[in-house]
Amino acid sequence: MTFRFHPAMRLARFLASHCRGKALLAVALAATPVAWAHNVWLEPDAAGGYLVQFGGHAGQRESFDAAKLKSVQAFDRRGRPIDVAVVPVAGGVRVQPARQAALLAAHFDNGIFSRVDDGPMLEKPMDQQPGATSGVHALKYHKSIIQWGVVAKRPLGQPFEVVPLAHETPHAGQPLRVQVLLDGKPAEGIRLSWGEQGTPVTTAADGTATVTPVAGPNQLTAIRRAPVEGDARFTSLSYEYLLAFPAH
Repeated sequence: MTFRFHPAMRLARFLASHCRGKALLAVALAATPVAWAHNVWLEPDAAGGYLVQFGGHAGQRESFDAAKLKSVQAFDRRGRPIDVAVVPVAGGVRVQPARQAALLAAHFDNGIFSRVDDGPMLEKPMDQQPGATSGVHALKYHKSIIQWGVVAKRPLGQPFEVVPLAHETPHAGQPLRVQVLLDGKPAEGIRLSWGEQGTPVTTAADGTATVTPVAGPNQLTAIRRAPVEGDARFTSLSYEYLLAFPAH
């Protein structure tokens, strides 16, 4: 199920201690985000809930307008939706699935930024910034696999999505095939990387690529940039994705 949020949020840092899967996920999501892109992710706390985090540049987490968080979804291992409660906490919001979730997903709209020539990016559409020569609409998507199962390889229908082509926990050092979908269709030429580590790979014509996870937590990121014509607000669309999962 999907829930929309409006209360204010801030950065927080917790580790899950009551579930091995969530403990691994906590380590994965607390790891330094990629420096060249902003990402959104869900970070588990010690009581079974999650806090939304946003950041990336130079490993820094950033505060953000809560209205930018458009949805959070939770599913069990069979892909059945789980209700999610959103509980305000001091300076933020805690997301609590009604029962143990096997997979969580989030959608974050970071807004429209524009600039004049090589000047600084300002958070406003081009048609609201006199002389603007370029603009970008930045959209972020996230998926956390807590427990591997059928749901892990089932597309959720996110506009931009990374889907593992396996349902069992991957083994460290062994190849894992994934597929990138754009509006539900295979996306060719999408860059995938382990954050700042390793050499990026690019998806083939069928949207697939092979990556090699490490033992424990993994963060696989995907980026797509595309020009946009005929929109007075921006000249390009940016998709960024972060897939978090454990391997053994």
